Amino acid sequence: MLSSMSRSLRYLLSGVLVLWFAVLCAPQLLAWPDSIRIGQTQIYAEEPIAPKIRSILARSDALLKSSTIYSDGDGWRIFLTNGGWRWRLLSFPGGGAFAYSKPLTEAIIVNRNSIAKDLAWNGQTFGGQRTLSGVIAHERTHGLIRSHFGLLAATRFPTWKVEGYCDHVAGESSLTQADYTKLMRTGTRHPAIVFFEGRRKVARILLSNGQSADALFRP
Repeated sequence: MLSSMSRSLRYLLSGVLVLWFAVLCAPQLLAWPDSIRIGQTQIYAEEPIAPKIRSILARSDALLKSSTIYSDGDGWRIFLTNGGWRWRLLSFPGGGAFAYSKPLTEAIIVNRNSIAKDLAWNGQTFGGQRTLSGVIAHERTHGLIRSHFGLLAATRFPTWKVEGYCDHVAGESSLTQADYTKLMRTGTRHPAIVFFEGRRKVARILLSNGQSADALFRP
């Protein structure tokens, strides 16, 4: 009896893991309430998709095209959550970010956001708000790095360089200079510090190498 129950439990857990893996590979399986395709980009959302999404994507495209490793690619899939169960499931075991871009599938999962205001939030007291268009550009830049240099190479680049470059392309940081100064003065460690410092360092390097991402990552 116990052996039968144990076997059934293993089957159940295996089924749950397979289902979870399938959802991570194909988040569209979660039956999103709204979706729209704009050009090569497919967007899924938990809230009605406001018309401003077109200008948000246009701004994101413009930012991305400033990168010397830009390519059209095969299109993008963007999943806009409200920070609820879909976000917790798809961002597990993390969850404190603005968004994640998934390697291989290149799906972009976004935390709480407002299309109408072009904003995204991650729940942090400092560095808790960014533009949605900037967040999308940041995550798409991760995809460009993986596509251009290869997935294995991308995992070996220093975090400050990768995140700094993604923020450089996005044209913004989650921390303001005042936030950064306060964190440094109080000795508070914050996950956004590496992004902020990385962006400044990347900007200096690009200024000296003709804005070449290849020279930045392969000096």
